[in-house]
Amino acid sequence: MKNNMNRFLLFALTITCLTFQTKAQNAVQASGNETRLSLQDAVNIALKNNISVKQSENQVLLNSLQLQQSKFNQLPNASGNINESFNFGRSLDPFTNTFVDRNINYNQLSLGGNVTIFNGYQLKNTIAQNDLLLKATQFDLLAMKENISLQVVLAYLNIMNAEDQLAIAQTQTGITKLQIDRTDKLVKAGSLPQSNLFDLKAQLATEETTVINNQSTLDLAKLSLLQLLNDKNIADVKVDRISVPTPSTAGYDATISKIYEIAQESQPTIKAADVRIQGADKGIEIAKAGFLPIITGNVNLGANQSNAQKDYTFKSVTSDQNLGVVKFQGQDIPLIVTTTNNVPIDNGTTGYFKQLGNTFNYGFGVNANIPIFSKFANRSNVSRAKIQKENANLNAQQARLTLRQNIEQAYTNLNNSAKRFDALTIQVSALEESFRAAESRFNAGAIDFVNYSLQKTNLDKAKANLVQAKYDFIFRTKILDYYQNKPLTF
Repeated sequence: MKNNMNRFLLFALTITCLTFQTKAQNAVQASGNETRLSLQDAVNIALKNNISVKQSENQVLLNSLQLQQSKFNQLPNASGNINESFNFGRSLDPFTNTFVDRNINYNQLSLGGNVTIFNGYQLKNTIAQNDLLLKATQFDLLAMKENISLQVVLAYLNIMNAEDQLAIAQTQTGITKLQIDRTDKLVKAGSLPQSNLFDLKAQLATEETTVINNQSTLDLAKLSLLQLLNDKNIADVKVDRISVPTPSTAGYDATISKIYEIAQESQPTIKAADVRIQGADKGIEIAKAGFLPIITGNVNLGANQSNAQKDYTFKSVTSDQNLGVVKFQGQDIPLIVTTTNNVPIDNGTTGYFKQLGNTFNYGFGVNANIPIFSKFANRSNVSRAKIQKENANLNAQQARLTLRQNIEQAYTNLNNSAKRFDALTIQVSALEESFRAAESRFNAGAIDFVNYSLQKTNLDKAKANLVQAKYDFIFRTKILDYYQNKPLTF
């Protein structure tokens, strides 16, 4: 009965194993085109293709344009105007200011400009505020890139961890296969019962299922990295193995206070928050400018032309006029008066540019706009700007509080990870010795398969946990290195 149960168990596990193997083989075949990547390559590709990074880069460009425009706003403003009008029928002559029965067209050219002389330093403070806003968004971009880099490092280490877990499972499967070969020979020689061989084959099926599960974990780890890379040309990855040192559990080389002291001076999120406080200060100064006068200078030039303006020349015409006869010494003497008149001669419409020259005019002036009462709008603007600064202060305090909490959490996690790694190292060493003894006793028939299998399972699980603890410890160390502004290298 026991042998039948063992055979049934072996058959069921074998069928399950074959099913998982088929799926795994299909997955491997579907991703046969692997791209080999180093950690730095992975980080560079992820930063290049990340959509959030691109959006943040665009925001930096927009703020850069805003700063540039605020500087240009100090320059004078100039504009030109051309006006052409046509009047039909009875029209007003623009030169004689009388009505005439004719069609008249009128052309007017003007050029004007103005410049801000003083506006309560609003332009100056706006430039300073936009410059600070640009720096804040640059720090935001840097923080985002560092966060993406950390995610890539974690995904990269997860792949290495999954590869190591898979290698351990495959090694243990190989050991079991050797044990099956040895047991098969002993069974055939009559030294061991047939049930021992069935038990080992069932154990092998279980271990092969673990291999398939670890392969699935590796595939998912690669998928996580591929999603971070966001590159359609990369269908599968093969990461370069990093020479990861064995972690030291002696403790981190800096205290929480020291890490926090360095972090708040180097972390871009803190710098961005501090810069926004300075920007809020400039916002208050900009709002206060509403209480001060605005002085502007202006200049204008103009000229006009019309077909109603004629070009006349004058011709002198002499005429005699008989005023009568005057008697002098008995004689009639005719009284004739000679007069000279200037008669206008119409030579047509005055030339276009000549008219512009004749009508050219210019002027300049200074304007002062003095605020007297603005329905308390300026006072409200100042109050609003002060509240915005208070919010900026609170955001900076929250950023520092979050940073402190994250460092404390990371430090605690590191210490716990170090303790776990140290304990698992001792456990694996002890279980290896115990398994060697159990294997010898099992081969000698001194213990049954259940005890042997239990020893082997405990060792396999401890080795897998040790590998997991190793990479967990390494990554948590890198988190604290990041807070100390150290490069994410190994």
